[in-house]
Amino acid sequence: MIFPYGEWVILCLALATWAEKRPSRRFFFILTVAWLIGKGLELVYPSTTPWHWHFARLAVMLVFWVWALQRSERRILPFLTTSFLLSMETLFLVNDPGVIPGGSWLFMAALVSSAWLSAKSYWGTAAAFTGALLFNQALVRFTNEGIVRYADFPDTFVWNLGVGIFVVWAGLRLGWQHWIKRERQKSTVKQLVTANEVGAYEHAEEQNSSSR
Repeated sequence: MIFPYGEWVILCLALATWAEKRPSRRFFFILTVAWLIGKGLELVYPSTTPWHWHFARLAVMLVFWVWALQRSERRILPFLTTSFLLSMETLFLVNDPGVIPGGSWLFMAALVSSAWLSAKSYWGTAAAFTGALLFNQALVRFTNEGIVRYADFPDTFVWNLGVGIFVVWAGLRLGWQHWIKRERQKSTVKQLVTANEVGAYEHAEEQNSSSR
């Protein structure tokens, strides 16, 4: 089993946001609660071979999807486009597994690109991508019947990479917004300094004129 990077990334972010009292701590608190509820379900209803249901991850994905859906402008078209592409990937991998070297990485890049091109925003991309993955779990379960001996729901590779993509994207997005804010503040300060200098110059000219 691949090391659960996704869980540790979410846990570290949750602890960091609570320690620094950031506004996003409520969001990570909800994700943490969802993960704990899902983990409790895994203990109560253990998975049977070959299907290994990660209820903790599915719960986090469900909460993240609802959160992103509430903040996205485009909802239907990005979801349908990404779901269609993901379904094609599932059918292709079942019928011709291993034909394309690095197929998982290529399909992952195609899914994120499709979601972004149709949604045109961070939350829209997140809603389309996560919603398509949740919807696709039923198709994966049906198409892999009698074929595989072990299957993760959701796939561990997709889970870890998905968490990494959206965390890095969110970090870059916040950094860009912070940079724009600083540039605007510098521009405002320069305008104020220029206005003060002009005002002081005009005041000095008026004093010189009156003294004459």
